[in-house]
Amino acid sequence: MSNFVETWKGIAHALGRSERWCRYMARRTSDPLPVFKVGGIVRLTATDLDAWLSRQRDRSMGRPIGEAFATELESSLRLVA
Repeated sequence: MSNFVETWKGIAHALGRSERWCRYMARRTSDPLPVFKVGGIVRLTATDLDAWLSRQRDRSMGRPIGEAFATELESSLRLVA
């Protein structure tokens, strides 16, 4: 197996997403999908993809989604005995 994926279709299949989503993620300004073009063919290396996915995972796991809500809820609720 090669260490890179060619074409938007191949990249989308490797990520389990649509080609449109992959193109969008490659164009965004903050931490874009690390694709590059070689002679008009788009490529994504396996090591770059793994590093990018790791950064995305770390960013999304930085603060649990429910933590802010739970803190706010605890401060607004008081148990009455």
